[in-house]
Amino acid sequence: MAGQEWSAGSFAGGALCLDFANTQGGRDKTRDHERLPDYRAAIDWACAAEAVSEDEGRRLRGMARRVPAEAECNARDLRLFRECLYRVFSALAARHEAESEDDDCLRAAIAAALDTARLRRQLGRCDWKIDLDKAGLNTLLSRIALDAQQLLLGSEMPNVKECERCSWLFVDRSKNKRRRWCKAETCGNRTRASRHYQLTKA
Repeated sequence: MAGQEWSAGSFAGGALCLDFANTQGGRDKTRDHERLPDYRAAIDWACAAEAVSEDEGRRLRGMARRVPAEAECNARDLRLFRECLYRVFSALAARHEAESEDDDCLRAAIAAALDTARLRRQLGRCDWKIDLDKAGLNTLLSRIALDAQQLLLGSEMPNVKECERCSWLFVDRSKNKRRRWCKAETCGNRTRASRHYQLTKA
């Protein structure tokens, strides 16, 4: 079966953790289109998202082949964490508090990621680096968790929004902060077409 193709349009979130949350979804608010059915698909996405290098992707595929049961468990954990991320950021974008169980899930993922991270100074600032040799198959989840922490605590958090038509999340970096859709050429056009149809039907 052909794998998922990742294009520039697959990465409309503006942050790694939001692009990850957007790997599930559909044309409306129903999150019924699964794009990460297994660990290999998750690696392919991570390479396209530049969350891992091509060399790291090859190494992770090799690990997954050697321990397929562990890779499958990790893929399941990634999907569960993705839905936790979606619920947290969706709630915060709507100016609501996240559910306590999602808060606990996210905090646990960040804490686990920090256990395998080391501090790195780069371009005049510091951040946490997840080494594949130490994190293994958990590299993807750990890097996404730390990206989520960075977004949650950073200055752009107030600009996180949820598409008015589908469930995708994005950082609104438009000049007037009035962006309404994940992508104007898809959800924006569908909304306008639907509105036009309703007006002509009436």
